[in-house]
Amino acid sequence: MKRSDTVRFFCMLAAAATMIAVVIATLNGRVNKLRMQRFEDVSMLMLGTSLFRYAIPDPSGGTVLSDIADGNLLRLGYSGASEGQLLQLARLGAQAGVRKIAIEVNPIVSRFAGRDECSASNRWKEVYNEIRLSARPYLRGRDVLSGGLGEPPQDVTTANMAADLNLLYPLRVEGPCLGPAWVDLVASHPSTIFIFVTMPRRLAARDRIGADGMAQFNSAAIDFAQSVGSDLFLVDPDGSWGDENFVDQAHQSAIGAERFQRTFSIWHEALP
Repeated sequence: MKRSDTVRFFCMLAAAATMIAVVIATLNGRVNKLRMQRFEDVSMLMLGTSLFRYAIPDPSGGTVLSDIADGNLLRLGYSGASEGQLLQLARLGAQAGVRKIAIEVNPIVSRFAGRDECSASNRWKEVYNEIRLSARPYLRGRDVLSGGLGEPPQDVTTANMAADLNLLYPLRVEGPCLGPAWVDLVASHPSTIFIFVTMPRRLAARDRIGADGMAQFNSAAIDFAQSVGSDLFLVDPDGSWGDENFVDQAHQSAIGAERFQRTFSIWHEALP
């Protein structure tokens, strides 16, 4: 290939990359605008992974949690949601004027095996996940929040739990990748109350993590909440929740969901 052809090729490649970046930015801008519009009449926003979806099956909070919202409650639970995705949703919620935002802290301070969300290369995965979770529903004419609204499946069992434990653990407790951004978010929106929530795990998962690992996780969650100046709901600090509260290694059963909502409501009511 001649030098001029090589230069032309790389120029075309750069132009294509620029065009793709512009399209993605435009699409994300439209999606985020629609998200903010959905958040405008929400008084309490609860953001998390699929663990939130199982713990709060009703996206509007149900009879237990709807009473603490002083208005409309909205739960969004995205499977595999990353720290960056939760940060973006929390930022949009605060910009829309949501009074209270509760955020699952598990993906902020810990990582499952094989996940390296703090690496620079993870940015492309974040872009893909953003398109998958929000832009794709938008392009298909569906609700831009549909990926986080659904109720949990009812057919989950412990049949594949051993394989899941081997795939997901050991758990790495590393603290936040985006610590300064969280500090800035909370400081920039003093009219919004930010709450962080740890989610419990089944005994089999706690055993994989180990007593020292669980203590490290709880300590990391406490340190993070203190660093941003927010309250933390430490759901099961003693690791006492029995297997009846779970359908697999961490997702909650109907019994566990009712327990989570009741204890969260009691804890929330005791806040100053």
